[in-house]
Amino acid sequence: MWFLGALIAMCAGGLIPLQTAANGNLKTQMNSPFLASFINCATGSSLLALVMLIRQESFLRSFDGFLSIPWYLYLSGPLGAVILVVAVILAPRLGMIGLSLSTMTGMLVSGLIFDHFAILNVPFKSFDLIRLLGLILMLLGVMIVLRFFSFLKNHAQGLSLFNVLFFLLGCFSGSLMTVQAILNAQMRLKLGSVFYCAFISMLTTALILIGVALLIRHSVKRFLKIKVQGRYWIFIGGVCGASYIIAMALLVPILGAATLMTLGIAGQLLSSLIIDHFGLLEQKLRKVGLAQILGLMLIIGAVVLMRL
Repeated sequence: MWFLGALIAMCAGGLIPLQTAANGNLKTQMNSPFLASFINCATGSSLLALVMLIRQESFLRSFDGFLSIPWYLYLSGPLGAVILVVAVILAPRLGMIGLSLSTMTGMLVSGLIFDHFAILNVPFKSFDLIRLLGLILMLLGVMIVLRFFSFLKNHAQGLSLFNVLFFLLGCFSGSLMTVQAILNAQMRLKLGSVFYCAFISMLTTALILIGVALLIRHSVKRFLKIKVQGRYWIFIGGVCGASYIIAMALLVPILGAATLMTLGIAGQLLSSLIIDHFGLLEQKLRKVGLAQILGLMLIIGAVVLMRL
């Protein structure tokens, strides 16, 4: 069961670069990250609604039933919006490499904390020397795969206290991704449906994003700027997002927070390397070298240590 869960977690993580590429294309065409992500969440929530209709799941629940659910479990959707806004703020300041490293660091560290203190009914797993070694290997592997050392060398003169603060903000955003997964896992149990749980999360995020877009005067007329030209993959972000939420909600109780985040990151990096190496989805061609393969091997070692 654990190995099947691990495989699903890596596949779910591998969907994130596909979602990023699709959203990036829409963002460029509309010049609005909020409208692009709104399309992502609206598509995902629509798909989930269709699945619920096919499964004959009811959208209607008793008012008392909704009130009986702890208020903080409804924060999954707003957290998704916060994560996006932080990414929009940090991307031009840290670059994609710095942003990726900071969010992944936050995901890993927060996962270990949730495991160690068994917060929100996460399976208990104490933080010991083996897990510390796993964390070190994971971060080192991530930095190698992301070519962080080359990035740091080229931008060393531009580092400042503000960069450190922005990096910490990225770590905080990454920790929110862990929290979101755990909240969805708890909400799934309360609602008795992982699809309804994911639907509420994505719909809430979509409504917040369209509100933010309108507030900053990103007119919905920008939707008309979208040119598909046979590239239907630019709309797969919603499918990827919905699948990721479902997988995380199901796997938190099985794998624990830290191991789940580690596997998700491993799948995300592997997928990114494949996309870069072959220049897929209109991404810049960047051949994978021996260093990136070594980084992946370190990440696999980290996964093994997290499992022990």
